[in-house]
Amino acid sequence: MSTQDSPSGYPQPVAPPGLGYVPEGYLPPPGSRRPRRWRWWLAAGVAVVLAAGTTAAVLLLNRSDGGAATGDVAVTLRAFGPDGGRAATAALDETKRILLSRMAEAEVTRPTITIVGNETLVVTAAPKHAERVKSLLTPGNVTFRKVLSSTPDPAGGPDGCQPDPADRPDRQAALTSAKAKLGTAFDAADRIQDPTRADVQALSAFGTLTCAEVEALPARMQYMVPTLGCRVLNGRVPGALNRADETAAACDREGTTKYLLDEAKVVGADLAGAEASLDPQRGDWIVTMRFTGGGQPKWTELTREVADEASRSGQIALVAVASDNEVITAPSIENAIQGDAVISGSLDRERATLLAANLNHGVLPLRLVIASIDTVR
Repeated sequence: MSTQDSPSGYPQPVAPPGLGYVPEGYLPPPGSRRPRRWRWWLAAGVAVVLAAGTTAAVLLLNRSDGGAATGDVAVTLRAFGPDGGRAATAALDETKRILLSRMAEAEVTRPTITIVGNETLVVTAAPKHAERVKSLLTPGNVTFRKVLSSTPDPAGGPDGCQPDPADRPDRQAALTSAKAKLGTAFDAADRIQDPTRADVQALSAFGTLTCAEVEALPARMQYMVPTLGCRVLNGRVPGALNRADETAAACDREGTTKYLLDEAKVVGADLAGAEASLDPQRGDWIVTMRFTGGGQPKWTELTREVADEASRSGQIALVAVASDNEVITAPSIENAIQGDAVISGSLDRERATLLAANLNHGVLPLRLVIASIDTVR
């Protein structure tokens, strides 16, 4: 479904009075006239990029309500319930609260959020923080899982798709559709024991699957099929790792390593908070995660299980910390950890701050789709 079109049966959204401009795809507020100062702008210095990656002209207006400043970025978001349906009013309010809290912690300049009707939020901020804002729009669901296996994916696999998070087909129906497309390739994939020695030609049909169909495949198959690379796995709808009681396949954010992960033994509800800080000994930025009274023993038991396994096998054992669809870090565990969990390595100040902000304020109750990115004039 195009991010520019309302779902079937939805009325075209109407921009609220006082917003300061009319986002693309919206009607002017009732009783308003188009101000004479509205013009079509195709910004010469700033390309206006839609979610689909195309460039478009944007209808903009000088603001006079003191909200956002001229030149600020305005991100229009369509909001959908977990099943792709309408967003509840309470969920919209909670989403706004969480996003404002995240932006405040991430030190976003001039953050504002306007709820438009029952399906849209418009987020504005200083233009220098446009990418920072977009990185705070993820659900923020964190899970801690033992790594069952890992394999390099240096090329990232074939190009992945960018599914519309509102498109949430029945998982069983998606699996049935995938099997019909794959035919004998499904059984061939089920027999793979080593992804580095798989017959890629026999698995070519996997390239025809949608991301929803990929997500419906057994986790082991997603991991074993080399043509389902990190670009595909990282392109799945946010929430592919939400089922804590199931094994999962995921990649690191850089898209260079695939992981087969055990069921989650610790989840976001077990976190009491997260803090970004500079490690004075190593000079690197880290994120320290504190656990609740009920979460701490779960974390300690998970690390004890992994450490004992490593001791018996003589091999390195890893625990993955995953946020939404991606593995943030997968450190080796040598001993049971009685205290906090620490994420370190290749973090700069901004990335550490954004990660802590995403973890600190709860999981977004709605799925957000970027409909357009405009400039306030």
